[in-house]
Amino acid sequence: MIIAIEYKNGRIKEFDTSAFTTTNAMSAGDRTARNVMTELDLRLDLVDKVGLRLDFYWYDATPQGDRIEIPGLTDSMGNPVCLTSASRRLGTSVLLCSQGGIKQISRIIVQRANGTVDALWRQGSGDWLINGAKFEAQRVLSYTDTKFSSMNSQAVFVFKYMKKAHPEMTEQEICNLIGYPLEAYKEIQLDEAKNAEDAVDADLIESDDGGDADYSADSSLGKHFAMEDDDGTFDDGENSIFDD
Repeated sequence: MIIAIEYKNGRIKEFDTSAFTTTNAMSAGDRTARNVMTELDLRLDLVDKVGLRLDFYWYDATPQGDRIEIPGLTDSMGNPVCLTSASRRLGTSVLLCSQGGIKQISRIIVQRANGTVDALWRQGSGDWLINGAKFEAQRVLSYTDTKFSSMNSQAVFVFKYMKKAHPEMTEQEICNLIGYPLEAYKEIQLDEAKNAEDAVDADLIESDDGGDADYSADSSLGKHFAMEDDDGTFDDGENSIFDD
């Protein structure tokens, strides 16, 4: 995962979780441990409360760990084949940008498994913080134009194709075949039918109290390396945000 933070003053920070990192970074303190996979949890849900935090977990596959039986597989002696079950262990937590620093960012870009996404950005007269990760998830599901078909519209197309190809199959059987619960597909079908026009008109949303809407999330903070938040401006110096 690569995380780039762009600030309003033109400064850019980039965090690379692979470059200059040893392969046994998580398990280096335990010689018997064997790290087979590292989990990266970018806590965008905590941006308003602690800043931008990246949590690390790792999976320990020591031979002494629990073992699970693999159905249908036996060894040369006819005994069931078992595999070591890797245990999820706590790693560390890195505060990439403090709560105060978030006020000075213009955009956060994340390179992840399925490409690059603008995870957060600010825009508008209110300097509002937009959760791009949430927007991207919904865009992939619902946005369709002449060049791009949404996942929802693709699901409807595939269902119709399978229905015509296999008229003897029930709706439930087709949904099972394409991996959608029947009720989930029916909801998608209804949503697509409501927005079947060439363009979707945007409805104006009136505020109940006239106040500005803030980005927020309900989640446990957990343990983190949070620095003291202050009301000062972002430090343009070369020191780390963790330095005094």
